Amino acid sequence: LFAYPVLMAADILIYRSDVVPVGQDQKQHLEMARDIAQRFNHIYGVEVLKLPEPHILEDVAVVPGIDGRKMSKSYDNVIRMFWPERQIEKVVKGIVTDSTSVEDPKDTSAPLFQLWSLFADEADRAEMFERARRGGIGYGEIKKDLLERLLEYFGPMREKREDLAKRPDDVEDILASGVRRARELGAPVVAAAREAAGLGPGR
Repeated sequence: LFAYPVLMAADILIYRSDVVPVGQDQKQHLEMARDIAQRFNHIYGVEVLKLPEPHILEDVAVVPGIDGRKMSKSYDNVIRMFWPERQIEKVVKGIVTDSTSVEDPKDTSAPLFQLWSLFADEADRAEMFERARRGGIGYGEIKKDLLERLLEYFGPMREKREDLAKRPDDVEDILASGVRRARELGAPVVAAAREAAGLGPGR
């Protein structure tokens, strides 16, 4: 676990990334990658490693889990896009809410609303939040709408995965091609870093 940020830094720096899309909780890892790159360049007097900039979409900087905490597999509070529909439905129905009645105004900063917002455009969000603030909409209705939006959004990806699962040889070919491409892109950076550090060429 202590080495994880360093491994992440290596994955970023080896490809001389300019911008890295991250969540708010990953920003510190990117900052560590920048620190490592800056320190390496300073020690060896060369600009081998590029300092990447974070790109954080504020609307999704932190995705809430079904229990209100940050969504994380460590907390077991996730909604997995490739689960069977029945399981996704069960989890969505189990999203933690308060006991506010249908008629009463709702807190739109609650996890359910924040998750729903990820799958809605600006106009839909404005309409839903206004209805919630007025009262007259229940959590069950919002969960039902969230489920429909979630399945619609991830539908093409789920179909693609099902198709690829039937063609494992094609998947292996795609992965092998990706490995070759990654090595081609990373090799010059590794070679330059080794030369700068006086380690000589790698194997």
